[in-house]
Amino acid sequence: MAFAPGAFFPRLVQLLGILVLRPWVRFCFRCRVRLPATPLPVPCVFAANHRSFFDPPFVGMWHHQPLSYFARSDLWKHAPIRFMLAVMYGIPIDRENPGVSSMKGAIERLRQGISVLVFPEGTRTRSGRVGQMREGPPLFARRAGVAVVPVYIHHSERVWPRGALLPNLCGGPIEIRFGRPLAPPPGLSPRLTDAWVAARLQAWILAQERVLLGRTPGVPTAPAGTLRTP
Repeated sequence: MAFAPGAFFPRLVQLLGILVLRPWVRFCFRCRVRLPATPLPVPCVFAANHRSFFDPPFVGMWHHQPLSYFARSDLWKHAPIRFMLAVMYGIPIDRENPGVSSMKGAIERLRQGISVLVFPEGTRTRSGRVGQMREGPPLFARRAGVAVVPVYIHHSERVWPRGALLPNLCGGPIEIRFGRPLAPPPGLSPRLTDAWVAARLQAWILAQERVLLGRTPGVPTAPAGTLRTP
């Protein structure tokens, strides 16, 4: 089963996230969200650090349009999970050939007008710090002709810690920062374009980490943009 862009069930789930999850995380986890002053492009590739199982809805609930997410291909074997993954425009990842399957699925969703969320680290952090990022998001974005939007998620593990079977009901505080789209200079080769975006993405996310962890107060957060409440 596959849902077309703008289908009823994906939009219903997105609405529930806006009406239910937003108030919950704002009240129970004192969640603060920072968005650029200008609206983000649709579609785009959201590239975020990864701290918790709850990171996908943490990114997705602040947007009016549903996002597409990656999931292991074996999850599609179970009918209820398969339906929910279809509702969330899930992209199956083949463990034996993850690079090809993720790239094909991401580009297909982007060309349908659906934004895609990617975690370039490839897995949740164990140390609480941002790890080395891969060049998947710039490649997906370039081949689909869209922008990469950096995202930093701060302390989402307080909602769903590593090793916990269920999420916590309260905690915090948590902050999510969306940067401005990364626009490489014209005239670069495809390889240099991907490298330029990957380097700026990692630099931006590390800058947010330094500021929010309080290790170097006052580090500028540009191009994070002006605070705007969703």
